[in-house]
Amino acid sequence: MTKMTKMTKMTKMTKLLLCTGVMSSAILSPIAAHAEYELYNNQAGIKLVFSAELAGAVMSSSNAYFGNSDSFLGEKVNDWAEMGFEPQLAFEAPLGSGTFFGKLSYAYTETFGDDASGLTIGEDKTHTFRVEQGHVGWKVGDVFSFLEEDTLSISIGRQDYLIGTGMLIADGGGDGGNRGGWWLGMRKTFKDTAIFRVKSKELLAEAFHIENQPRGGGTIGKADGGNLEYNFGDQVTLGGTYMVVDARLPNTDDLDVYSARFDWKLPQNFSLSGEFAHQKSDEIKADGWYAQVAYDAKDLPWSPVFSYRYARFDGDDPDTTRDEGFRGLAYGFSDWGTWYQGEITGEYPLGNNNLESHLLRVKAQPIEKLTLNLMYYNFSLIEPASFGVTSDDWGDEVNLTADWQATDKLSVTGVLGVLFPGKAAEQYVGDGDSDWVHGMIWASYAF
Repeated sequence: MTKMTKMTKMTKMTKLLLCTGVMSSAILSPIAAHAEYELYNNQAGIKLVFSAELAGAVMSSSNAYFGNSDSFLGEKVNDWAEMGFEPQLAFEAPLGSGTFFGKLSYAYTETFGDDASGLTIGEDKTHTFRVEQGHVGWKVGDVFSFLEEDTLSISIGRQDYLIGTGMLIADGGGDGGNRGGWWLGMRKTFKDTAIFRVKSKELLAEAFHIENQPRGGGTIGKADGGNLEYNFGDQVTLGGTYMVVDARLPNTDDLDVYSARFDWKLPQNFSLSGEFAHQKSDEIKADGWYAQVAYDAKDLPWSPVFSYRYARFDGDDPDTTRDEGFRGLAYGFSDWGTWYQGEITGEYPLGNNNLESHLLRVKAQPIEKLTLNLMYYNFSLIEPASFGVTSDDWGDEVNLTADWQATDKLSVTGVLGVLFPGKAAEQYVGDGDSDWVHGMIWASYAF
């Protein structure tokens, strides 16, 4: 397979993932707390608060793309670093019977060297400073007598938006390339949003309009829909979402997306959770889903949580006229492995399309401020032919992560991952067969 053919297949895969127009394109780093400083607070209830986050990460890969990164991407991607800085202002003021609120922030991100996404290769500039948060809204409490601790709010502008665990909607930003900061993923807001929300102890009801903010040349898409969740005590949570996604691509109809999810806390410290999503248009019919079982061993040392998750996202069958490839939309980070599956596989070569995964995970807390995760993945391709390979065996990946809350303001994370390629991975990069080893140190300081 020639280099041009390989890159063409990679480009086709990228377009497939992006074709709905709201696909996320960066990795959300572990969420760090923001220190807050009151700049102004008077007796009338007008408040102005400043906060900021400075983050940086150093990455090192051995045998990236299974030892074939130079021929597959055009350059070797061994070591690189990222940094980001986001100052923000938030305000509140009484308005009528409720509160007027808003937030404004700017994000600076930069990548030093070529990262394994391949997006920085050939770029003269890999940094930018631009607006991130930029929204206003109004909220009021105790509106509905039949709800407990309820709040009604409406907000417009550039803001974060998350549905469930983020399998469909979590990250509207485009990082990497000439913007830098691919892994840091500091740009996650959706632009031109309007979100109407009723939230109480038992109910969450939302109507939303969101648009993504891709890198230059990326597909601009939008989605309109509704989201509903209900908590039955502390044991069961049920949720459902419907949205219409406009990819703004020629000869492509709007995509109807239906989703249902649940979280069920069982006796004896067991829990079940899952989500099913169906996507349909005249040209597309695809499903994506996961199911997870977990056991919280509270009485054991380090209070480990053991879990198993199965996830499947359809791939396109090249022998049919219909497109069965699942669209990842705007999925993002809400926990390790959710929804970037694998610190190597999910962050760099693959997305949530044409993929089946098994995840075994142990989460433990040796001390109060240190959390460890050990994760084992087995990955398979559902439709190898649509990926340009003949085998469905992508490989196995092992990840070890350590999250340390060093102080109230300083967070440090370490990651070590190894991806053992299967035949499909070897074929994908042109017969590379070396184990891909990846390490990362990330730190965030909240001002």
